[in-house]
Amino acid sequence: MATYFGSSEHGLDDKGRLVLPARILDEVPKSRWKFHLTAGLDRCLLLHDTEGFQELVAQIGRAVPGSRAHRALCRRFLGHSEAVVPDGNRRIRVPEPLQKYAGLAPSQPVVLVGTGRVTELWSPQHLDAALAEASPEEESLFASLVGPAKPSAPAEP
Repeated sequence: MATYFGSSEHGLDDKGRLVLPARILDEVPKSRWKFHLTAGLDRCLLLHDTEGFQELVAQIGRAVPGSRAHRALCRRFLGHSEAVVPDGNRRIRVPEPLQKYAGLAPSQPVVLVGTGRVTELWSPQHLDAALAEASPEEESLFASLVGPAKPSAPAEP
């Protein structure tokens, strides 16, 4: 199972193609270089390897079928997904509707952020806004994952 970490800024070329860095492609054997781009919840794009995308499809399939939320998730993650395969220069084409959704444009920068099982593609402006301040929900989740902070002992003279 591939895991993606780190962030880096790259650019879309004038044809809407993005060079994927080695830190992403080296996680997946070249024989399995098929990825899926989907619309994310935060006005970014999500780049899944095939295994991760299949996991997402299975998880969405377990949701309550027919509910409004299920239909919305299917539209966002499945209806707005595209299979992409890197070319010989390690580039993928970002389809125009997905570029528009995420605020990306040819000849403009794109920030790639590895978040574990997925890599996010952001416009710098949308990422800056998303990172501007931690929400109370983020702080609560972080505290639940790492445990409560313990006061440090005062430094000895």
